[in-house]
Amino acid sequence: MSFDLTNVLVSEGFQNLLQVRADDKTIFDGLGNTLDEFRLSGSFTTSEFFQIENGTAQTGNKLHSRSGTLYWGNTNLQTGGSGISNMVEDNTPQLGGDLDLNSKDINGQGNFLIQGTGSLQQFNVGDNSFDSYLSITPTSVEKDLFLIKSGSFSAFEVNDKGVVNLGGFTEEPDIIEGGFYYNTDENEFYLGTG
Repeated sequence: MSFDLTNVLVSEGFQNLLQVRADDKTIFDGLGNTLDEFRLSGSFTTSEFFQIENGTAQTGNKLHSRSGTLYWGNTNLQTGGSGISNMVEDNTPQLGGDLDLNSKDINGQGNFLIQGTGSLQQFNVGDNSFDSYLSITPTSVEKDLFLIKSGSFSAFEVNDKGVVNLGGFTEEPDIIEGGFYYNTDENEFYLGTG
């Protein structure tokens, strides 16, 4: 079938023509059938908007709407910049940069696992509304389980064998009531009393 209508009478080529209904802009072919499916070669540009009516779930490279939400295949393209409307929709989310909490909290039930280092201004375990505990139970470790340092001085340490090591003094420190001190010169412990 030739689509070249040059020098063709309308009566002979009407089946290749398109009609546009004025009130709702519906496109019909020359026989009056609604144009449901068509193929474009190249790019498509609209000067105002492109509307997609709600349909059923589609897979593959198909742009469609489900209950007012835009999808590309099975991928939710909900507006908001992230491509999804809720994190739960992404089973393997990854950050492309730093996460800014924006003065919000991360809460819920589950585990918080980091393979690396962390820096906190304050660390609280629990509050008055629930029982809480801090458990450090690695299967194997070659570093201290717990270490508090001040500069190069190790003030308090629990090594990988569970041995507690208190930072010691060579010159007697200012006494603090309730304090517990270790003198490295004398290998003696001292209690601070007021």
